[in-house]
Amino acid sequence: MKDNAVVLMREKSFKFITRIKATPWLHPVGLILQVASTIVLTSCTTALPHVASSTSEHHLKLAGVGVRDMRAEFRSEFCKRLPNRSSCPDILLHLPGEPSGVTSVASSATRKSIKSDASSVLAGKYRLAFVPGLLAGCVGPKFIPFSDTVEALRAEGFDSRILLIEGRGSSEHNADLIAQQLSDASPDPRPWIVFGYSKGLPDVLEALVRHPVIKRNMAAVVSYAGAVGGSQLADETNNLSTNLLEYVPLPGCDSGDGSSIHSLSRDVRHAWWQSHHTKLHLPFYSIVAAPRAERVSYPLRSSYAMLSHTDILNDGQLLATDAIVPGSVLLGYVNADHWAMAMPLSKQIPVAGALFIDDVPRVDLVLASLQVISHHASKTHD
Repeated sequence: MKDNAVVLMREKSFKFITRIKATPWLHPVGLILQVASTIVLTSCTTALPHVASSTSEHHLKLAGVGVRDMRAEFRSEFCKRLPNRSSCPDILLHLPGEPSGVTSVASSATRKSIKSDASSVLAGKYRLAFVPGLLAGCVGPKFIPFSDTVEALRAEGFDSRILLIEGRGSSEHNADLIAQQLSDASPDPRPWIVFGYSKGLPDVLEALVRHPVIKRNMAAVVSYAGAVGGSQLADETNNLSTNLLEYVPLPGCDSGDGSSIHSLSRDVRHAWWQSHHTKLHLPFYSIVAAPRAERVSYPLRSSYAMLSHTDILNDGQLLATDAIVPGSVLLGYVNADHWAMAMPLSKQIPVAGALFIDDVPRVDLVLASLQVISHHASKTHD
C-alpha cells in the first residue's frame, strides 16, 4: 500500500476511535467491524489471488508433523446427526487425502434417537469447557464465543461452561485464570474435554505447562479453529493496528499491555511449541475452519484474500496448517470462517447482521467430536 494510503487509513482509524469514545451504543457493532478492518493490516487486497498452495501440498505438511487423519470417522458421526444428510458435504469439506469411509443411511427418526442416546451417554462421561479468544467479553457476555453452544449443550444434559479469560490478557495471565477455574470446579469423576478457540488455544496450552496438575482430570484438548501456530496477520501487524486492538476503549475489558497480539505471531508460537510441547502429554484433536470463498463473511473477505496468497485453506484469520496441533488427530475441515465457528453474529448484530455468514451447526460439530474422542479413548485403553 502506498504511503498516502497508509496516512489515509490512520486518519480514518483516528476518527473511528473518537467516534467510539463519544458513542457508547456503537461498541458491539463497532468492535466487530473495527477488528475486521484493522487486523487486515496494511493490505489493500480485495480479490482472491490466482496462486495459492494446493491441498496436496497442505497434506504433505500435515504428514510431516505426525497428524493422524480421522476425518472419515468424524464425518460419519457428524453427518448422521444432521436432519438432511445431503447437506453434509456443504458443511464438512471433502478434501484430497481423506480416508475412505462408509456411512450408513438412517431414517429421520433413527437419527433423532441416535442424537438423544449419544448425548446422554457422552454427558455422563465428560464435562466440557470452552475457552474463547482475543477480545472475548470486551463488549459483554452476549458476544462471548460459544454462548449459544453452551446453552444448547446444557439443555442436552452436559456440564458445559465457558472459562472466563481476559480478552486482552496475556497467555500467561489467562493460563492462570483457566487453571484456577478448572481447579475450583466441584469434584466430579468425569474428566474435562477442553475446546480452545483462536487465541484461547495458546492460553490453554500455557495453562497445561504452567499448571500441570490440571492434566490429571482432563481427557483431551480440541483445537477448534485454534491458533496453535499463530497467525500470519499477527506477523505483519503494524503499530496502528496493534494500538487499535490493544488500547481502543471498550466497556468489558481493560486496555492490554501489547502482548496479546504479539503472542499470536507465528515466530512466537512456533518457538513456544518447540520449547514446551514435550510437557503436554494429552490427546489433542483439531477441527479446522476452511471456508469456500462464498462462505466468508464480508468483514473477513479482505484478510481471507490476503491469507489465500499463502494458502487457499484459511478462515480469514488463520491458515489451516496453523490451526492443526502437531501430532494431533485431525477431525475435519468446516466450510465456515473463523467467526462463524464460534458465534452467530448474524443474529447478534441487528444493524449489520447481513454481513455475516454463520449458519453453522456448532453443537453437532462439538457432539461429533466428543463421539470420536470417546471411541478413540476406548480403543486406546483396550
